[in-house]
Amino acid sequence: MNSLGIFAAPGKPAASELARRIIALSEAAGLAVKIQSRLAGELNRADLGRDNDEEIAAGDVLVTLGGDGAVLVAARAAACSQTPILAIDLGRLGFLSAVRPTELETAFFQLLRGELIAEERMMLEARVLRARPGQRGEANETTGVLPVAREDVGGGIGLNDAVVAKSALARILRLSVFLDGELVAETRADGLIVATPTGSTAYALSAGGPIVHPAVPLLLVCPICAHSLAQRPLVVGPQETVEIHAEWDGDEVASSELEAMLTIDGQIGVRLQPGDIVQVRQAKCAARLLHLPGYSFYDRLREKMGWG
Repeated sequence: MNSLGIFAAPGKPAASELARRIIALSEAAGLAVKIQSRLAGELNRADLGRDNDEEIAAGDVLVTLGGDGAVLVAARAAACSQTPILAIDLGRLGFLSAVRPTELETAFFQLLRGELIAEERMMLEARVLRARPGQRGEANETTGVLPVAREDVGGGIGLNDAVVAKSALARILRLSVFLDGELVAETRADGLIVATPTGSTAYALSAGGPIVHPAVPLLLVCPICAHSLAQRPLVVGPQETVEIHAEWDGDEVASSELEAMLTIDGQIGVRLQPGDIVQVRQAKCAARLLHLPGYSFYDRLREKMGWG
């Protein structure tokens, strides 16, 4: 092990002090350290600061100081390089964090000795496909086959979920869901969540979805506040592609501007236009999260959910 990167969540006073301790431990062990420029300014260590998250994440390990949100940022930055992530818990829930601040030194030396356990987590990729100007053909209502005249206008990868939801007006969305080109459901709801197993304990859980062990490969499709008791979460295979067509419910608003967005991990947003198609599939890359020896998902679940 030769290098280490640090991501620190902004606005957390404990993060700067913990970063200072990690830098001291790393330099004493002869490791090269890279940190965010903002953090470098707070610590008066401009020599370590970098502006590019992917550069910071391209070392042998990436340490996050914050809550689950910091881990989500780190997972996207480290995805291409497959850098393992060691998460120090400074958040409220901490489903993704592996180490408490009081365990920092112990975890660091276990890291150096190669004793931490790397767990691979499935990620997803969501893209917005939009008809080119002057070529606004719609997808076939039966097969869901995409028209030729569409282009990718934005999106990205995520560890938790991709969400299509209304962004402003209190109207109901009419959502059509296709799996590998086949129409599966039409629902009226506030939105729709497509989650990974990791994301099953995030927004999808609040929407009534099941809790899924991170090792189970699947995509979870959950309506948000569906206007029908018949609508239920749907579990699909990781090889399937989920397509979502969103429009306002009701003929009187069908032609109005669509106040809806695709959000990925609650951190990346793409505003949708009428006729857009959101396509979600398993990402080609995966996140690697480090845990202390003896870590158990069920222990963490029992602790965080208060199950006794």
